[in-house]
Amino acid sequence: MRQGLPSLTPRQLAVNQLVNASRILAYQGIADDGLGHISIRDPLSPDTTFLITAGSKTAAQITPADIAVVRINDSLVTSAALVGYAAPLRPAEIFIHSSIYQRFPNTTVNSIAYYQTEQLLPWTLFTGTSDSTSDMTSLYATTSGAAFMGVHPAPVFDAFDADPSTTTVIVDNVIKSYELSQRFGLSDAPVDSINQTGGFRPLVLMRNDGATVVGTSVPETVFRFVQAAKSARVQFHAAALNGNGTTPLFVPNAAAKTSDAYLRRWLYWMTQIEDGIRDDSARSPELWQGDGDPSRGAAAGSKGKNGASTGREIEPVATMLGVVFALTLCCFRVV
Repeated sequence: MRQGLPSLTPRQLAVNQLVNASRILAYQGIADDGLGHISIRDPLSPDTTFLITAGSKTAAQITPADIAVVRINDSLVTSAALVGYAAPLRPAEIFIHSSIYQRFPNTTVNSIAYYQTEQLLPWTLFTGTSDSTSDMTSLYATTSGAAFMGVHPAPVFDAFDADPSTTTVIVDNVIKSYELSQRFGLSDAPVDSINQTGGFRPLVLMRNDGATVVGTSVPETVFRFVQAAKSARVQFHAAALNGNGTTPLFVPNAAAKTSDAYLRRWLYWMTQIEDGIRDDSARSPELWQGDGDPSRGAAAGSKGKNGASTGREIEPVATMLGVVFALTLCCFRVV
């Protein structure tokens, strides 16, 4: 008998995308053992809550049990994303996500990622960004994959300018997160304004910390982070070759893009994390089961012997791998 795709709720689909994204970013070297997380607007209430990878695990270890529901207006974790789990610990940098979601509509920002990516850190040390392309201390788009950045250098946020009383580079309060959100552009800046002075900026570097990248979907955000790191490596090597001060040829205005052809890469990256998901779900199956319909209440939240929900459950390998095409159907921009 031919087996169909598992029936998943919108919440379960979103949870799966975040788990996949976190593990992909770890595999690609964007996320390591440091701070970082990725989020998406909650499909059940996109204007008021979002889902985020939370808790104490590293990006490579994230499971469906580690996804939290957070209120946009006050950054409060209200519950786990799936019924049957305790609410994960709130990340210290949760305010990054809340402030950006408040500032931009879901047609502009539907997913956010923050990581302390080593490849991007050198360019966070120079906060005086210049539009002069001869200034190699500013981060520009050097590859077609990074064309989403447009022709302007990536802005650099300085937590110490935003909050002179702070003693950490981490964006751990509303004061700093509000100022960070301003660096992405005006609240009404359309995504196609990336080439304009004062236009939308999908990537913002953070002094001594890392970077925050936004997109209209989880796969797009992942693609942008990976491509930004690759572009940074290219620029680093180009700077080493630029001994005579020649102005490098960055991606020009005409080649800038406001949408990304990320589907092929996303599907390839999924194959790289299959074995890890399969092994982890076999070791701890209770972390890969959970009901995606909060309205089911106590019935959905009743526990089996492994402590997992006995309602509509996630079959890890089937849903994380077998329905990858179903997941990517949610990747495209809704306007």
